[in-house]
Amino acid sequence: MKSFARAWRMTAIMLVLGLVFFIGRILWANGLFSSVQTGFFGSCRALSSLPGVTDIEIAGGTAFVAVANARGLSSADGIYTLPLSGGRLTRLSGTPRDFHPRGIALYRVPDGSAVLLLAVNRRSSGKFSIDSFEVTNPKAGAALVAQGTIGSGLLTDPQDIVAAGPGTFYVSNNTAAQATMQWLADLGAVPGSSILYFNGMMLRTAAEDVYGAQGLLLAPDGNHLLVASLTTRSLKSFSREMLTGNLTEGESLTLDIAPEKISLDRRGEVWVAGHANLFQWRDFSTDPDHHPPSQVFRVSLSGGAPQSAQLVYGNGGGEIAAAGVAASAGKRLLIGSSLEGKLLDCTLQ
Repeated sequence: MKSFARAWRMTAIMLVLGLVFFIGRILWANGLFSSVQTGFFGSCRALSSLPGVTDIEIAGGTAFVAVANARGLSSADGIYTLPLSGGRLTRLSGTPRDFHPRGIALYRVPDGSAVLLLAVNRRSSGKFSIDSFEVTNPKAGAALVAQGTIGSGLLTDPQDIVAAGPGTFYVSNNTAAQATMQWLADLGAVPGSSILYFNGMMLRTAAEDVYGAQGLLLAPDGNHLLVASLTTRSLKSFSREMLTGNLTEGESLTLDIAPEKISLDRRGEVWVAGHANLFQWRDFSTDPDHHPPSQVFRVSLSGGAPQSAQLVYGNGGGEIAAAGVAASAGKRLLIGSSLEGKLLDCTLQ
């Protein structure tokens, strides 16, 4: 009888400890105890009012800006360009009527004959597709020419895309089907994401059980895929098999933010924007009057793996709230938020 009571007490203690760890893991993943550093050695100006900025890619002196609002669809959604040498933010023609981009990727054909743009499109029906375009006259008078659309039952909730070749790409994708599992995945209690790979003919799963997969990019060596993991507050590196596209998780770097989108500059450094407190970020999605802070980090790489992060931009939410993407070219830094209709054009000192 005593042994039974002792075993029951040990089981109860283990359950309590497990629950404490589980709750602590959720609170840490969502940044309840995080602090926000502010400051920026430079100046910023807000550009034209937009529904929201979901992604930014820079190529050939031009910034390509994916515009859509995470709260809902808008007729102003689309792909915009901003010449970094001077000029206005301009919406490109050539996209479908029902086009609301979540993430974009650029690919320059090796012989320089063309620039391709891939986009994760959330349609008004709630279905998703991967739409591809050729960018004509990318330096002046750019326009988009549709190349094709890929739909699949695997695209349950795609977040971002990165080109791996002229006809291949990776997509980060939320996979939780049931509402309870989606809720747990959003809190960081379960993985809830996968990385999909399109080999030019079919879309398949390249990596499973990823926590909160958001932004994607290829490391400069081409052999590693970098993944922004929202609910592990980290930047993860996956080694990739060039022939099959298969992924194997490797090193990761824990950040002071929950990262959303990531971009690569000409020096081979990664720019990461994200959220210190995911509870505040979610509150902002339902209450526009609540302005959570914005932070942008620069991450150095070595051998395709993230090594260290340095805070470049920090703001309490007054200048821009809940920034989710940043892209850099020289001393220029563009910062956008999918929940606030604002794009910042900053100059580093």
